[in-house]
Amino acid sequence: MSTIISIVIIAIVIIVLIVSWMTGKSTASRPEFSENDYPEINNDKGILIEGPIYSEVKEACMDFCEMINEMEYHVIIKLVRIDPNTCLLLFPYEIDFKYYCYLLNYLEFPLYLKFNAKVTGWLTSKKIDQWIDNRSVNKRIMVYNAADKNNADLVYFTTMDQIGYIVEFSSNEKAKELPSPVRRFESCKRCVDDLNILKGELIVSKS
Repeated sequence: MSTIISIVIIAIVIIVLIVSWMTGKSTASRPEFSENDYPEINNDKGILIEGPIYSEVKEACMDFCEMINEMEYHVIIKLVRIDPNTCLLLFPYEIDFKYYCYLLNYLEFPLYLKFNAKVTGWLTSKKIDQWIDNRSVNKRIMVYNAADKNNADLVYFTTMDQIGYIVEFSSNEKAKELPSPVRRFESCKRCVDDLNILKGELIVSKS
């Protein structure tokens, strides 16, 4: 009898622990997104993706947000359709430069989708941005990926005065200056002067 009682007690303890763990997990889950909880912040960050259709770009954005926004909303995307094979990504609530680079890289080399895309980003760099050194602070920069998929863990950027850099995601060091830029800086020809006035679809997760 004592053995049966012991087994019952152990089973109850296990059930209590499982329920407690599940409750804690649900409590710590990502809150529901509401635009009212996030003040809009005017900025000039944009990412142009050319090649895939809107639905493919949207799915890639949703996949990325689902991975990054696990506990809180680090990445909030406004997706704007320019034409059938061109989309512009904007960030009405700002975005950290680190996540910006990760997203730009992911859009060209998505994990779960197969499409050919040319992805280029533009922004004004800040001193607080990870990987940005003093020579490239407060400059317009153009961010882009390596042509080789085997180098999918890095991005390049070129400053408005045509200085090229490489950013390696595995490194916490500042971006390394290149002898010459991989691509020359050029302004976005599909963007408007004020990105903040454009209308688009907000994306924060898969749901």
